[in-house]
Amino acid sequence: MKIFKRSKEKKDAKIAAGIKSLTDKLKLKDKIAKANQWADKHKKKVSLITISMLMLSLIVGSWLTLTSTYNEADMMSGLSDVKPAFDGIRRIQRLKSMQVDQTVELTNKGQQLKHELDSLVRLPVKSHQDSLDIMVKYRQLELVVKYLDNKQ
Repeated sequence: MKIFKRSKEKKDAKIAAGIKSLTDKLKLKDKIAKANQWADKHKKKVSLITISMLMLSLIVGSWLTLTSTYNEADMMSGLSDVKPAFDGIRRIQRLKSMQVDQTVELTNKGQQLKHELDSLVRLPVKSHQDSLDIMVKYRQLELVVKYLDNKQ
């Protein structure tokens, strides 16, 4: 890490030295100081020039925008690449909601089976058909519970 830090510091130092030598060659500090002195003396002119340049850039930008020819189909062509992604997202959401609906349906079915199974088990005297119903409902309830446990 120290090597990277040193090399970065060396590059930064080279860049700073290059900028300093360029400003010295162009005598930029003197020119900036003179421009600041002139601006301090002529505040109204500086304000007028600044506002004029801003208005000019606004007018030119508006003119370029209004006169440029563009086709809306070209602008919308970029959206055609996005459409399949949204279709995929919608498909995933549809499948997810179907899965949630199935889980809720199975949960309700499991509760119904448990209620029926409890009522059959509470019978004091059971017939052969009642015993068969208990076995079938117990197996169904086992399958529902196993499926719901695997979903989670």
